[in-house]
Amino acid sequence: MERQGTNGHCPPYQLSPSTVVRYGDSVSVNCSTSVPHDGMGWESSEGGVPMTSDSLVTLRVANLRRWDLVPICYINYNEEQCVIDVPIITYKTPGSVSISPIDNTVIEGNLYELQCDIQDVAPVRNLNVKWYKGQTLVNLIKFNDTTKTPENVTATLFITPDRADDGVQYRCEAELDLGQEGPQPPPRVKSESLNITVHFKPIIDETKLPSKVPVFRGYPTVLVCEAEGHPKPTISWNHNNNIIVTDGNLTILEATYENDGIYYCTATNSVATTIRSVTVVVQDISIITVNHTGPMILGSQYELQCCIQKIFPDQSLVVRWYKGQTLVDLITVNSANRTTNVTTSLSITPVRTDDGVQYRCEAELQLGAEGPQSPTRVTSESLYIAVHVKPIINETKLPSKVPVFRGYPTVLVCEAEGHPKPTISWGNITNVIADGGNLTITEATPENIYCIANNSAGTTTRNVIVVLKEDYLPIIAGLVAITVVFILVIFIFIYSIYYKKAKMGHYSPKDAKPTQNGNIAQNGKDNSIPMKKLSQSIIPA
Repeated sequence: MERQGTNGHCPPYQLSPSTVVRYGDSVSVNCSTSVPHDGMGWESSEGGVPMTSDSLVTLRVANLRRWDLVPICYINYNEEQCVIDVPIITYKTPGSVSISPIDNTVIEGNLYELQCDIQDVAPVRNLNVKWYKGQTLVNLIKFNDTTKTPENVTATLFITPDRADDGVQYRCEAELDLGQEGPQPPPRVKSESLNITVHFKPIIDETKLPSKVPVFRGYPTVLVCEAEGHPKPTISWNHNNNIIVTDGNLTILEATYENDGIYYCTATNSVATTIRSVTVVVQDISIITVNHTGPMILGSQYELQCCIQKIFPDQSLVVRWYKGQTLVDLITVNSANRTTNVTTSLSITPVRTDDGVQYRCEAELQLGAEGPQSPTRVTSESLYIAVHVKPIINETKLPSKVPVFRGYPTVLVCEAEGHPKPTISWGNITNVIADGGNLTITEATPENIYCIANNSAGTTTRNVIVVLKEDYLPIIAGLVAITVVFILVIFIFIYSIYYKKAKMGHYSPKDAKPTQNGNIAQNGKDNSIPMKKLSQSIIPA
């Protein structure tokens, strides 16, 4: 090291090597100049060197035990004395470095003081104390103390821990920064690590427990109350002043209107109590027929309504209508200016095949950003459609005009189709036998009668005109019979006359003579017709 004298007349000089020495080590400092001089030497309480004409003098101390050693190198030059102070820095690394433990439980958000104790270190003005949180340097403390002898010093660090600091390790490190002439790297002594256990009040997971929870009547839901805290918090629920202690989940097996209202989840540990309220809204969905009860009539128009109650303003809503398993309509309900109760309609005109069909509506809802990410779907109870058909009378079996012959009863048949099965009656008749749809009519039946078919769907009437006719067939048959009898009598009469004449005019049994072969001779002449002799047994007496 070159250094100019204080009086401005010192020759160039050099000091080497380092003047930084650990306490108890040996020290050797050279003082030299490159110009002629009148003598030079060392003045020192230890290791002094008498004046010499040499250009280099060396100060030597075998075991440095002094903290305030300041030797002087002097050079006599041009009848003047150049004096060079050479302070020796004697240092001592700390005997120990430690962190004082915190007596009280560390609570999140409170202010605490960590203390690092450094024992027997010198010089203090060259001491740096570094605080580490884990591997991160969080503070550096320097000292202005000019005392050269070893001292005990304390460095403090103020912390306000949060829950993220639970389990973190703090440590301090004492470093002697003795400059470029000091040892490299600078000597360091580390403390043991201090583990921080942070107790913090419960914080309820608001993602899993939103402030409002919709649930449909008759459906289950689970309210999940999870809380992070140290020590682990206990969970309880309060609804209508009923306290329920659970593991965090409150299950509603089948929602009713009694489950509607505000629930309070309370998370408690030794630090504090946290309460979160959640509003459970029991919604309902139903399907009705507008201004109508009972069966529907074929061909008539009806209106079905799907009613969804207690919809949140920020809930998106899609309504689907189903006939059996077939989607027949889809309606997206805009949330703007919407009330809490929503009604959608479906017009139907039932046909015969709709009898027994089920209609239902399905609501798909999603509750804003605060609600569950997946939509909720719920279906109404099924509405069964009974289709009744007005009676239709069979006109083929019951013509509008029926002839009736006097004296002959006639049966009219009135048959009708319908649902439910129609009942049959006859109008404008008295003292006439009616067997359900069969009516026996005579000449006493009025000319105008009607069949009435009735069921719950309506009444159908068919008019019948009874035309009374005379039956001339018996008269004609009588005349024919008389004619036949008359002709037969005439025939018999003629035949009898002819037969009598033939018997009396051509045969004379009195003059007949039998021949030898038994034949009878007629009028003395032979009869060419042979006569057969009758046996005695077949001759009548």
